Amino acid sequence: MELLLYSASKQQAGERIHNIIEGIIPIDDIGICRSIESLSIRLRQFRKNLSLAIILAATQEELVDVLLIRELLDDIPIILILPNRQKETISTGSKLHPRFISYMDSDFLDVKAVLDKMVSRFVA
Repeated sequence: MELLLYSASKQQAGERIHNIIEGIIPIDDIGICRSIESLSIRLRQFRKNLSLAIILAATQEELVDVLLIRELLDDIPIILILPNRQKETISTGSKLHPRFISYMDSDFLDVKAVLDKMVSRFVA
């Protein structure tokens, strides 16, 4: 199983989500992209190897950037972390068809629970 994390932001939220992931998935099975360009390249080259993706869009601009390459994310289960809880942001994010949505102001315990459940399905 391989997980892809997109987190262009080097804010505390990016570090917190990374720590949660490392507690569940072996570090060798985690790919990290820090720019939309590296995410696009990674999805084009190794898309078949991916089991799931966590997209942390810390800003509206990052969310729009991800939407521009959404066809590369088709058929990949996504956990999406949005910058805020505004209806427009949620509507925009839902265009990625995520399996789960969380928010930057979260403690990410919800993300951990969902990730645990998703990973258990791959292992079982």
